[in-house]
Amino acid sequence: MFLLLVGWCFVSVVAAQEDHFIFTLIPKPASLQANDGRFDLKPSTRIAYNSESSRKIAEFFRDYLRQALNLDISVESKPSGNSVIYFSSEGDESITGPEAYELVVSPDRIDLRGKDAGLFYAMQTLIQLLPKPGATVQVIPAVNIKDEPRYPYRGMHLDVGRHMFPVSFIKKYIDFIASYKFNTFHWHLTDDQGWRIEIKKYPKLAEIGAFREQTLIGHLRQPGLYDGIRYGGFYTQEEVKEIVAYAAARYINVIPESRCRATRRQP
Repeated sequence: MFLLLVGWCFVSVVAAQEDHFIFTLIPKPASLQANDGRFDLKPSTRIAYNSESSRKIAEFFRDYLRQALNLDISVESKPSGNSVIYFSSEGDESITGPEAYELVVSPDRIDLRGKDAGLFYAMQTLIQLLPKPGATVQVIPAVNIKDEPRYPYRGMHLDVGRHMFPVSFIKKYIDFIASYKFNTFHWHLTDDQGWRIEIKKYPKLAEIGAFREQTLIGHLRQPGLYDGIRYGGFYTQEEVKEIVAYAAARYINVIPESRCRATRRQP
């Protein structure tokens, strides 16, 4: 996964030395123009929005600031005065794609423009521009960014058929891929080594198929190379619904994969 992200073009996190900034953005935006000046992030800064969809993303950003920077900023419906971060679902004529966005940072204001996923991606870019937790200077460099994904399908895969991950980890995984603007979560739920989803009409699929008596050590199937430990688990339908809703709130589509293989008996 690390090599995949490194291979995806990038430019570096923001570092501030006096007024010199180095941009670290993944993936690399289609257009970036650095400008003079900086936006000072402070307790008196306000977050504003202009629609219901933009309100949800504005509140998402507010919650992130609370958690990451311990900065509590109010959210309001109308921008006014200086030091405003404005989430707008209304873009100009150059923002045409469903995932396109524009981010403009100036010394007294930050404007994020886009619709739905586009506005969410503008927020993710702004998060990458934020100072790191513990930084002595809470500033964001002045910049104009216009961006739109090059490919409509951008997915990451997770195989829980062979190894079960808890719901908390699945959510962290979704947060991770959302931060880099992936829009698809390929969820490998079943295989010959484990059935991971509850099917109420056929309960034994999970009761029996979700567990194995032991696990092969290594890759060669030979006698004595098993750990002897019973292993397994499955997600309830409510947990699956919770994960799908969590992904949808981050503009990620969940594609489930179900696969069953015939197992040849060893002589």
